[in-house]
Amino acid sequence: MHCSFPILIVLALVGYSYGATKTKCQVVQALRNQNVPDSDLRDWLCLVKHESNYIYDAVGTNSNGSKDYGIFQMNSNYFCGRPNGTSSSTCWRVNTYGCADSCNSFKNSDISNDANCAVRVKNCGGFGKWYGWKNHCSNVQGSEYDYSSC
Repeated sequence: MHCSFPILIVLALVGYSYGATKTKCQVVQALRNQNVPDSDLRDWLCLVKHESNYIYDAVGTNSNGSKDYGIFQMNSNYFCGRPNGTSSSTCWRVNTYGCADSCNSFKNSDISNDANCAVRVKNCGGFGKWYGWKNHCSNVQGSEYDYSSC
């Protein structure tokens, strides 16, 4: 009985870390719900891998003091938590005010609003808005990003 206690702690921690992630197919489904063409899915999966490693409640801090939130790592200075935010899909509004969602809304397990905002940002400025994509995914070909089983 004394030996099983550490094992329970390890199992609890493993369960917690797994609970904060999404599968590749869950990300694909969220993106397809936003009408993302299949031809873009490899880029999106590579972006998610290198930005958050599929961790939906990820928060990263940048050298300029801003933070990136959620599975798509939406930047607090540009795309979330901005005053006068709007759900308008025009690029001027997205680039000026960001998405209507608060930064903290990108940390929950429902990634539909994350996908909605990320797709709008991509449609208004390309994948180059994300350093993870620019540094790792501009010519993505790997089978790691195959989504055919989704």
